[in-house]
Order: sequence, then C-alpha cells, then structure tokens
Amino acid sequence: MARFVAIGALCLALCSAPVGAAVRDAQFLTSDGVRLHYREAGSGNPTLVFIPGWLMPAEIFDAQLAALSARHHVVVLSPRSQGQSEAFQGRHTPERRARDIQEFVAKTVDGPFVLVGWSLGVMEGLDYVQRFRPKGLKGMVLVDNSIGEAKPPKPSSRPRAAMTDAEWQPWLKTFVRGMFHTPQPEAFLGLLDRSAQAVPRDIADELLAKPYPREYYKSVIYREAVPVLYAITPRFKEQGDALKARLPTARVSIYPEAGHALFVDAADRFNADVDRFVEGIR
Repeated sequence: MARFVAIGALCLALCSAPVGAAVRDAQFLTSDGVRLHYREAGSGNPTLVFIPGWLMPAEIFDAQLAALSARHHVVVLSPRSQGQSEAFQGRHTPERRARDIQEFVAKTVDGPFVLVGWSLGVMEGLDYVQRFRPKGLKGMVLVDNSIGEAKPPKPSSRPRAAMTDAEWQPWLKTFVRGMFHTPQPEAFLGLLDRSAQAVPRDIADELLAKPYPREYYKSVIYREAVPVLYAITPRFKEQGDALKARLPTARVSIYPEAGHALFVDAADRFNADVDRFVEGIR
C-alpha cells in the first residue's frame, strides 16, 4: 500500500487551468480483490469518465479535473498496476482490464456518462463498450490513438522488443518526455516516470498485446451510434478523415501544436472542445 501517497496536491499545483471543484482521491476493490485508485471532482450529468494511456496514472488528467469539474462530474481511473493503484502480479488480460472499467463506472457513475480514453485508453475503452454495452453511454472522446480506420500510422519509436533490460528504464524516461511538445515541470515528469517504471516489463508488454484485428475497434464506434469526438495529432489525420467520411456527425479536432498528451500541451483548447462536445449531447 506504499504506492498510495499524497501527490494530488502537487499535480493540481502544476495545472494552469481554472480551478473547479475540490478533487477527492478514493479507492475501490475490484471483483478479484485488487485495490484501484481514482480521482473525482465536480457534480452533474453526464459524468466524464477518463481512462489514461499505457503505464500512466490518473494524475496525468489533473488539468481536466481542475477545469472541467467546474461544470461536470469528472472521474479518472488509475488502471491496475499504474499510478497509485495496487500492483497486480497476475495476468493483465483485455477481459480483466475491460471489467475494471465496468466496475469503476458502476462505482462512480449514477446516470449518463461520456467515456474519454487516451492512447491505450482508447482501445481499452472501446473494448469495455463492446463487452458490456453500457446503457448510460452518451458519447465517446477518443484521444490520439488508432481507431482502426485507414492505414495504421507508422511506429513513432524504436521497437521495444529490441531493447535490453538495461535500456528499458532509460527508454521509459525518454518515452515520458516524448509525449509532450511543450516543456513540463520536472516534478510532474517525475510522477509519470514513477508510474511507468513501477510496471514490470513483462506486464508493460502484455498491456500492448491486444488480440484483436484493427477492425474490432472501428466496429464498436459505428455500432454504438453515440456522438464521437476524435481529438488527435496530425499523425492520425488520415484516420480522422475516414471517420468523418463514414460518420459525418463525428467531430474531429486536430492539434498540430501538441504532442501525444495533447490534453496537457493544449489543455485550454482540449477542455473547451470537451465542454462543447458535452453541451451538444445533453
């Protein structure tokens, strides 16, 4: 339980966005007995449910908690073995990760909600929707990952399998810093480093080994027929164009001024995009 430390105040101090409601750190037990951490602020419907990316903690969305909670109920999960959530020694299967999201939504949401997934959280969020068909789902915000449309983007970094164990931890630090286009405070980067480096390499690899074809993810988007905001860097423009061609009601917002963590680099713009999207589906 040593991983449950008081770091929320530090993260909020680093956010430049307007301050919303007070942020609360909480925990819940999954059906297989793993203690997961989440952050929560604000009130009202629909709830905004944030799922972070590969190895990242809930605190990476603190700029959204700080700003969006002034008008919305916002909850952010630290997936198992990430951030302040309990390190789990067993398999991190797609089925279990999807069930974690289902149990998180059941714990924190009372009414309609909008699912916001970033990076790996896009894939895991869509997998959750496919498996559980949540009745309260009113919209999806899919942030900077492939959605199975068009051609897959070229890999943006050296293949992980080619790295030695000695190279792994230094590479993770480079990976964290590479998510941003703008310089970030070292205290914030250190927080993200600790979350990434605490995940054993075999588990980190397992998290990315999804057993589905690319078409699996786009089929979920079109079947659900709920409003979609696709917030992306230019790397995914071709997929955004394909999404708009097939689903004209989808909103595609491209962030050329931002890195992969575009909601940090361009927090004010991203928060405004989410605000407008939510207001349009109330």
